[in-house]
Amino acid sequence: MSTSAWDMGDSEALPLAMRSDELSDIIDAVNLEGVWAPCLTPIHADLSIDDARLFEHVDWLLSNGCSGIVLFGTTGEAASFSATERMQALETLIARGISTSRIMVGTGFTAISDTVQVTKHAVAQGCRAVLMIPPFYFKDPTDSGLISTYRHVIDETNCSDLKVLLYHFPRMSTVPISYRLIDALIESHGDVIAGLKDSTGDWNSVEGYIKRYPDLAIFPGTDALLLKGLRAGGAGTITATADINPHGIGHVFDLWRQGEQAGNAQTQVETIRSIVFEYPLAAALKAVHASYRSDSSWNRLRPPLVALNDADQAALMGSLDQVGFQLV
Repeated sequence: MSTSAWDMGDSEALPLAMRSDELSDIIDAVNLEGVWAPCLTPIHADLSIDDARLFEHVDWLLSNGCSGIVLFGTTGEAASFSATERMQALETLIARGISTSRIMVGTGFTAISDTVQVTKHAVAQGCRAVLMIPPFYFKDPTDSGLISTYRHVIDETNCSDLKVLLYHFPRMSTVPISYRLIDALIESHGDVIAGLKDSTGDWNSVEGYIKRYPDLAIFPGTDALLLKGLRAGGAGTITATADINPHGIGHVFDLWRQGEQAGNAQTQVETIRSIVFEYPLAAALKAVHASYRSDSSWNRLRPPLVALNDADQAALMGSLDQVGFQLV
């Protein structure tokens, strides 16, 4: 459906409820495992989303080892983009041929109405999976308040095919996803609660979710825990470093799935990650693309984030060169 269809009331567009009911007949099932990249969001000089580079990047990720992409996760500077911008970007990717089964939409906002709107829109476009960070402006919300938030969004979206992954990233959101919250949502909406992304980087936290919820797709938010997580029953990883190393990270998953030794491949993945994480993350990842593609447009970020300075970009690329990294 075009942007004009949802924004201007195209008479030929199916009503949202009708589209939701028919989803099982028109889209492929999403496979919640493997390596998912929270994809970068390239922008123009005027700070608008660069649709052409976004499509090229997503297509490259899916062709080089990623099972899917998260559109507007933390690495994609999600908090800097409005509901309208996120919906337009999703429609653009789908119109250009990206399968909805390989897109997970980041739909968490501070305003519950925005979360409902973008989640409904994702479902209407044929996307089953959403990654939903809790509302993050008011600090120390109660579990009861968070339970009400998620239940309201799910009920308003009103789609049994919806797959919600909860987003546990307390360092950024300051709002943790507790066991009590998950238990309550499973009790009321068990068919919809599909998994969780744990971006703490703490193995004890990841392992705790895997052990307590063996039927959910638990994704560590770091490729450093990919192999360890897989061995414990995790689903894979949703990791920022996949934006530059999809082949290497995907290789770890493929080796594990084939029953082969993946330790050396995992070590290489961790080496690349450790270099990139010496710098502000989104800026560093964009700098890698700018350097390897000889395309300075990739260095643009939305304020308040800023690009790496020349010295840091040179140091980053030098360190990656030393370990034999290539943007393949």
